[in-house]
Amino acid sequence: TTLSAQDKAVFESQLWGQVVFPGDPNYETDRQESNPAFQAYPQLIVYCACEADVLLSLAFAKRFGFWVALRSGAHSTAGYSVNDGLVMDLSQVNSVTLDVDARLVHVAAGANFDHFNSIMDGTGWHVPTGACGGVCVAGFVQGGGYGYTSRAFGMQSDCVAAFRVALASGQVVTASEHENADLFWALRGGTGGNFGVLLQVSYRMVRQESVWAYAISWDTAHAAQALQLLQQQYTVSGAPDQLGYMMNLGVYQGQPVFMMQGMYCGSPEEGLRVLAPLLEIPSALLLVDQTGSYPQMDRFLETAPYSLPDNLPDGVCETKTCGYVSQMLTLAQWQSIVDYFQTSPNPWSLAYTEPYGGAINRVPVADSAFIHRHVSFDFVIDVFWRNAQERTLMEAWLDGFKQLMQPMMNGHVYQNYPDRNLADYRHAYWGEAYGRLQQVKQKYDPENFFRYGQSIS
Repeated sequence: TTLSAQDKAVFESQLWGQVVFPGDPNYETDRQESNPAFQAYPQLIVYCACEADVLLSLAFAKRFGFWVALRSGAHSTAGYSVNDGLVMDLSQVNSVTLDVDARLVHVAAGANFDHFNSIMDGTGWHVPTGACGGVCVAGFVQGGGYGYTSRAFGMQSDCVAAFRVALASGQVVTASEHENADLFWALRGGTGGNFGVLLQVSYRMVRQESVWAYAISWDTAHAAQALQLLQQQYTVSGAPDQLGYMMNLGVYQGQPVFMMQGMYCGSPEEGLRVLAPLLEIPSALLLVDQTGSYPQMDRFLETAPYSLPDNLPDGVCETKTCGYVSQMLTLAQWQSIVDYFQTSPNPWSLAYTEPYGGAINRVPVADSAFIHRHVSFDFVIDVFWRNAQERTLMEAWLDGFKQLMQPMMNGHVYQNYPDRNLADYRHAYWGEAYGRLQQVKQKYDPENFFRYGQSIS
């Protein structure tokens, strides 16, 4: 699409936000995702400052035939929040408003979790958020949204009371249990960039004055034992909903690290009693024992000195994949995972588990488009590289890890970690819910205006 100088000038004059075009001083920076592995060259990047800017941008894109990508935090693991057409950036639409009487918090699409949590801090109110503070609400919640407190309170999408959405037609609608209920179902798991521009989410808040943050590490010789015990006694059944954690396999200061870290929605004394069997494993070391508000502890765990990956170079690229495990793994299977991880060609690789159970698994599968309710945990593999040679090496190692894990996985994938290489992403992300998602797509976006490489078609 070719825009005249007048077209550009008129559009810019109508916006409260700003537009970046190729050749502008900030263009090379502004076109980047958080992961530089994905390189797109949009014809314009629109930084919306309000809802009116979103509607103007939609009308402009339709008038000139632009392919639109929606971006809030730029953390799409498959690079789907940028394209070579028009990138609509909502990072400046980031208000957070508490309605204590209604026990709701209204959050604009571009609010990241550092901002969201900073507003919630000190109030005693809580909504589960992700562990990475730079991730924004819009993409996260539409893909489900897993966090440290999800076993206690559900996926973030389970906490939604209502969405406010701009459709391709220019109409702004509310989606809730009582209004556009089919769209409400689809937006909770159907992923962003499919049905419309998410403008605002209203979450049901819960009281959670403080949490206990902890981290436990084990030597390599005892890692498989710890992983097996975690799954047998702490995932799906056997552990209270209040226990949230991730199990990390990484490298710290040149040495393999096998570490559990998370939060307990209760006192340190209660948490230590729950974790006692894990602390009795030889070589167990309690690295963190700290109490505070959820926002404070979430930031602490993200920025603690032992955080992984360690000494990651600036500008490094990332390739990420994951899969769900439903079966109980044997000690030998866990040992094979530990052994393979230690063959990583560079020290920045990560593998980690995100355990389900509790409130997540109690939600009926049919209640939303987030279908992954009967799983033990999500297993994530993350590799980093700096050049084409390292990319070939690391992605070959990643493929070997995936082959090792394939017999242990159930064939489904967490849609918030999209993978461009999935042969059947429709089944992997949505299973039998895909047909219903197509119906919602046809109703609310009949011209397929919102689309990307793995969109609902």
